[in-house]
Amino acid sequence: MNQACLGEVEPGVEFCNNIMERKKLEMTEEEQSLIESFCNDTQGEDYEHSTRIIEQLWYAVPLITLSENQAMSGGKSYTYLFTVESAYPLMRCGHSVELSTRFNHPEMTDFTGRRFDETFSKTMRRMWVQFAKTGNPSLTTDISPDGKDHEWPLYDTESKQLMVFEEFNIHPEKESDRKLVDWDRTYFLSKYYCCIDMK
Repeated sequence: MNQACLGEVEPGVEFCNNIMERKKLEMTEEEQSLIESFCNDTQGEDYEHSTRIIEQLWYAVPLITLSENQAMSGGKSYTYLFTVESAYPLMRCGHSVELSTRFNHPEMTDFTGRRFDETFSKTMRRMWVQFAKTGNPSLTTDISPDGKDHEWPLYDTESKQLMVFEEFNIHPEKESDRKLVDWDRTYFLSKYYCCIDMK
């Protein structure tokens, strides 16, 4: 069981802080100031200051950078944001929460703490299958498990559209509405991206 799920915040905060302290050594003073500003503006509990910047470093910035580069090179990119939250308050919508849905194992509740809506889960998986079959994850009402049309827009560098996977509302939305990335203060982190750094 994940320590964060059980409510043990300190080990996770220490882990995040150690990673960012090492990353800051690679940054310019201006970049360090931007990170500090971003963390200071983060709302919520104290631990969220540490975890939000790691979210930017490991997940949000690399995802959007990949989508941006794919679009700029003339390729296709279908970008999404999974927002369904775990029953564990500290886990929220953390890494691995979507795995039980993606791989059709609703009984795997170590990270979710609950079963997600079955129709939502089927619809999301159908989009993955549709993408594998056709190269486009969009669904028409006749093949969509929830009976709704889901037109998944291509990501482009102007409108920056994402497909948002809310448990009871799968819909497209602009990245600017979600503010997934802080373009002024964290997008530069793409050059410092690391998946895991245990030094």
